[in-house]
Amino acid sequence: MNWRLRTIVKVTVLLLAALLVSGIVYEQFGRRRDRRRLPQIGKSVDIGGRTLNILCSGTGGPPVIFESGGDGPGLGWEPMQTEVARFTQACWYDRAGIGWSDPGPFPRTSEAIARDLHELLKHAGVPAPYVLTGASFGGLNSRVYAGLFPNEVIGIVLVDSAHEDEPQRAPKFYLGRTAPRFLWHPFHDAFQMAALVGLLRLTQSSPAQSKYLPQMSRAEIIAALRQQPKSIVNNISTGIVLPESYDEARSVRSLGDRSLIVLTAGRPFDFGDPELNRQAAAYQQVWIHEMQASLARLSTHGRQVVVENSNHGSIPPDLVIAAIRDVVTEIRHEPSNH
Repeated sequence: MNWRLRTIVKVTVLLLAALLVSGIVYEQFGRRRDRRRLPQIGKSVDIGGRTLNILCSGTGGPPVIFESGGDGPGLGWEPMQTEVARFTQACWYDRAGIGWSDPGPFPRTSEAIARDLHELLKHAGVPAPYVLTGASFGGLNSRVYAGLFPNEVIGIVLVDSAHEDEPQRAPKFYLGRTAPRFLWHPFHDAFQMAALVGLLRLTQSSPAQSKYLPQMSRAEIIAALRQQPKSIVNNISTGIVLPESYDEARSVRSLGDRSLIVLTAGRPFDFGDPELNRQAAAYQQVWIHEMQASLARLSTHGRQVVVENSNHGSIPPDLVIAAIRDVVTEIRHEPSNH
């Protein structure tokens, strides 16, 4: 019986080892295929043992730096960057673990992201001071950057920015579940391991993965970049430590007299349920008149623009471009005030 048990254990261990090796090989093959089908748009800049991807166009100052929401690659800003580059330098970048950037160390809080961006802009030779344009979660990062490096930020545009009071004020169905703090790092490590052995790539397989960049629309490229295992791990890890990012943003109590425009969505999503829609509509009024309005009051040169017919994520690009132009124009015309 002992001999049989030992044999079963040995066979099980060998099978597990074979599966792990096969998974690692599968993942490495997938990464090589990603590099071939999604050649880099932008350039890699070393920020100290790892690289971040950035693309700048246009000339003049102050440079506008686009900060994406969620797990969005910087490429999503390209249409707006093209227009902004007509009147000043404009740069989008990929945060660590997103797009064509290397993953970054845990935890991926707003402060860690802001410090990465600081190093990136310094090593890429983009001169301060900047106008930061942050959408959704990117708004938290922009505010934290301004708090950490106040001399490097002269203006900010917040595009329906995340707000630190969301966990306390949003309806429960808006909120994801949060893990206890002691599990944050183990969860991150577990998902990193799942990516290493190919498990995450298996869950993202789709017919679109056979397409190569010249055959793909911008939306398909962005979707493919988001499907990369490193991006999935980064998105989960960033979400896990979101309470920390909220606290970091809350600590920035003033933006001084910087030029600031807060673009706010005026319409909630339609959840297809009367009760959920009722709660969403009530919360939207709190979002507009209290939470987003408080962001505009962070600066003595702040103002809020409510975009009545847009919901989160659908504020028209031309309004974002107009807000950026207004901030840049104000800075150029009144430099002594900043």
